[in-house]
Amino acid sequence: MKHIGIVVPSFHIPSETFVVTEINALVKAGHKVSVITFENLNTSANLDSSVNVIIIKKSFSAAAKFAMSKPLVALNAAKIAFRFTSISAMSLLGYGLNIAEIIKRHGISHIHCHFMHAPLAYSIVASKIAGISVSSIGHGHDVYVNDTDLKLKLSLCDFSVAVCKDMAQKLSNYKVGKVELLHCGVDLSLFSSTPNRLHESVKLLFIGRLVEKKGLQFLLPAIKKLSKKYAICLDIVGEGPLMNDLKFLCEELGLDKDVRFLGRRTPLWLSKNTSNYSALVAPFCVSSNGDRDTGPVVLKEAMASGIPVLTTKLMGAKEIVNDSVGFKCEPSSIIGLETILTQFCELNPYERYAKGINAKRLVANKFNASSQAKKLSSWVQNS
Repeated sequence: MKHIGIVVPSFHIPSETFVVTEINALVKAGHKVSVITFENLNTSANLDSSVNVIIIKKSFSAAAKFAMSKPLVALNAAKIAFRFTSISAMSLLGYGLNIAEIIKRHGISHIHCHFMHAPLAYSIVASKIAGISVSSIGHGHDVYVNDTDLKLKLSLCDFSVAVCKDMAQKLSNYKVGKVELLHCGVDLSLFSSTPNRLHESVKLLFIGRLVEKKGLQFLLPAIKKLSKKYAICLDIVGEGPLMNDLKFLCEELGLDKDVRFLGRRTPLWLSKNTSNYSALVAPFCVSSNGDRDTGPVVLKEAMASGIPVLTTKLMGAKEIVNDSVGFKCEPSSIIGLETILTQFCELNPYERYAKGINAKRLVANKFNASSQAKKLSSWVQNS
């Protein structure tokens, strides 16, 4: 089994649970896995103890030594580096040679890069220098906003992974490279709580960064419109640049008593507490700069907790959620959110419970991290 080097810009980011979940699943599938990162932020309590976290350090002496030992390889890498327009060739070679040195020193035989922006360019150059295979996986901003040199990157990867059908279609439209579809999986062992929501009131949960693409600016007015008819409360888990704006909007709408801002919570807190809510609400939209959520793991984690989900028909959300597990509406629509909130509130407690049970089954059948890792493993082994 190949030793896989997982490249991420920073490690670990608490909101990027899909990275740690994938790593652990690959380890269970039989791979040795190392994390290669530019910035080591903190330790993940859930990360398998066998995984080594390696920091990329730009050392000109190490890079020069490596280049001198294999001048022809370095020359070919330089030819690739000069094809990129968004990053200087010197930067690509500097970091590329250092990552290649890491690859050789630790015996890594495949590079898999999360996100398709700058770190992927460095990873591609490094893989060509080291003579190993390389793959990438897109997530959102890196495909729909910061997509410079994306066609070139796809052409130089052994394969590239899209996390939803819409993304797979976009990447395939470049007509270069090999594109695979793989939804991010969920570690089902972390979501074993028994749902307990057989009550009339509606207690909603939102989880995510407080940014435009999450759609809270549309959700709060929808809740306000229904507040006289239904008892709805909302807990918002997460932080972000729109925190103060959203708090002000709540005050302006008179929702101070119905909406709580809980700030950041750990993955352990979420796995233990999500099942206490009536439903997860995720009003995703496309932000003004084109950014969007593509294959939202938060939906699958909520479903694994056994609660229904209320979301929009955007990107991967429409592939994850069907009528048996929740409701969907058009993005950026207060009226649409009002409609699906009404539909959910009109359900009796048992009907809500049944949707939650269906959600738990659906995740186990279609989005199990172990099954997803086996697919990724087979692509890595054949690359």
